Amino acid sequence: MNSNVNLGSIVDRVIDYRGKTPAKLGGNWSVSGYRALSAKNIKAGKVVNPESIKFVDENLYSAWMKEEVQRGDILITSEAPAGEVYYWDSDEKIVLSQRLFCIRIKEGICAKHVYYYMQSVKFKNEIKARSTGTTVTGLRQPELLKCNLQLPDYNTQIRIASILSALDDKISINEKINDNLRG
Repeated sequence: MNSNVNLGSIVDRVIDYRGKTPAKLGGNWSVSGYRALSAKNIKAGKVVNPESIKFVDENLYSAWMKEEVQRGDILITSEAPAGEVYYWDSDEKIVLSQRLFCIRIKEGICAKHVYYYMQSVKFKNEIKARSTGTTVTGLRQPELLKCNLQLPDYNTQIRIASILSALDDKISINEKINDNLRG
C-alpha cells in the first residue's frame, strides 16, 4: 500500500548555498580543483554541459561547503528550469552553485526511489504548480518540501529503484554504443 507523504516529512537535510559566489567569499574561480555544479549542469538525470562547469580551490571549497554533498543525496534545480534532479552516486566533493540545492533523505526511505519519483510527470507538474515568478519561474525551498509523493513500503521502494536503475544502466550502455558507431 502506498502512503501519500510530503517531501519535507522524509527529508533529513537540505543543503542550500545558492546565494554564494566566489566573490562573496573572497575568492575566485580556479582552473582546476573542486567542480562547482549549477542548474545548467543538471538535466534529465544527468550532468550535462561539462564545458560550463567551473572550479574552486581547497580554501574556497572549505569556505563554501560547510555541509558536504554525500553519496545518495539528490540534487535539484530551483529554476531555469525548476525540478531537474540528479542522484549523486559518487564520493567526489562538489560545490553547489547557482540555482541548485541538495536534499538528503531520512534513513528508512530509499533515496533512489524518491529520486525516480521526482522524475515522474506527476511530481514535475506539482513542481511547476508551486513555482513562482514572471520572467523566470523558480521554486522556493519551502514549496519544494510541500510537494507530495507516493511511497510504497520500503522493500517495494528498493525493488522499484533497482529495476529503474538497471534500465538507466542499459540506456547508458546503448548511448555509448551509439556514440561509438557515430564516431
